[in-house]
Amino acid sequence: MVAHVACVEDGEPRLIPFLYHYESGHIYLHGSPGNATLRQLRDGRSVAIAVTELVDLIASKTAPDHSANYRSVVAYGRGRLIEDVSEKRRLLDAMIDRYFPGRRTPADYAPAADTDLTRMDLIDVTIDEASAKMRQGGPMGPHDTEDDFPGSAFIQPV
Repeated sequence: MVAHVACVEDGEPRLIPFLYHYESGHIYLHGSPGNATLRQLRDGRSVAIAVTELVDLIASKTAPDHSANYRSVVAYGRGRLIEDVSEKRRLLDAMIDRYFPGRRTPADYAPAADTDLTRMDLIDVTIDEASAKMRQGGPMGPHDTEDDFPGSAFIQPV
């Protein structure tokens, strides 16, 4: 549900969480034009974006073997500012539907006015490279299947 967006500002790394929308090789981020990260991404600089879905916590009978089941993606790309109001409207509606499935205008909320969309920054990060990683399964410690070893091993859904 949250994308962690990282870029370099004045030689220093910066990381900030964003709500986002993904469509075929593009990650869309929106916010205030005063947002420092969005302001930097307007110019096409490199950006890294990480999204992780935590599925389960894994308890083991041994301390170092506690873990988690998850799915994650790290994407690298470059941003560009979207200025077209109709494209902003379509993407904002898609993002709202992603987080609040089934909500529609005007029954559930008032649509964004053109002036609202003009004042909002919407950045299109074109993905140049991405990698995915996941873990699934139960406890995998060396004693987790031994009934006579002290402690307990289990999966705790989040």
